[in-house]
Amino acid sequence: MPLNKEEHASLRVTLPRTERHGAAQQLATLLGVEFPEAAVTYPIVFSQGPRGLTPCALLGLERGRNQYVTQNGEWRPHAYLPASVRAYPFFPVVEDDGEVRVHIDADYDGWSTVEGERLFEEDGSLTPLLTERVELLLECAREAMPTRDFVQELLRLDLLEQRTTTMARPGGATVGIGDIWVISEERLREIGADGSPADLLSLHLKGHLKLIHAHLVSLHNLTRLYGELFDG
Repeated sequence: MPLNKEEHASLRVTLPRTERHGAAQQLATLLGVEFPEAAVTYPIVFSQGPRGLTPCALLGLERGRNQYVTQNGEWRPHAYLPASVRAYPFFPVVEDDGEVRVHIDADYDGWSTVEGERLFEEDGSLTPLLTERVELLLECAREAMPTRDFVQELLRLDLLEQRTTTMARPGGATVGIGDIWVISEERLREIGADGSPADLLSLHLKGHLKLIHAHLVSLHNLTRLYGELFDG
């Protein structure tokens, strides 16, 4: 729901402990600008969302389990935290008029009018906490359009392919991940093979090649996730 100072003047929030938030989350949406850092830790995949295919960090091979949150409830040290995780329970929404407005997850259980940190001062101005969150959300909104443009370019060039990844468990059972999309290296190699390098040059000039290579390198983390699946 939209956040506004009239309706939510007395609203307070107890923010989720970042290291515990998302323990049951299998995917976390990513912005294109996050690819280089995220690729070090996570497999980057594309998943169907409300706005179509969306880049995401794959956090676990089993639905309902984030393998980057340990049994002690702590996020792994040095793991990059996606902006979508850091911003929760706030979201940026670009309205029809082009303005970016702050929305909140009304179902989050940390809202109160008694406990937690205030969002608005007595005079209606933003508290430091909300100011910091708004800055993060505005940055996310700025990067959302380039990210969508990147995905649209991948679709235009038919570079994305749906993939189901299946890995064998010890004892013969399997772990399968469906409904994800990845960039086809074969199709990528075919760009410009007809003697016209225009599409390849366009990918380079738009900064998309860097994101493509970060994505492809990140897929090696699938093997790491599988190896750690049984380590708890």
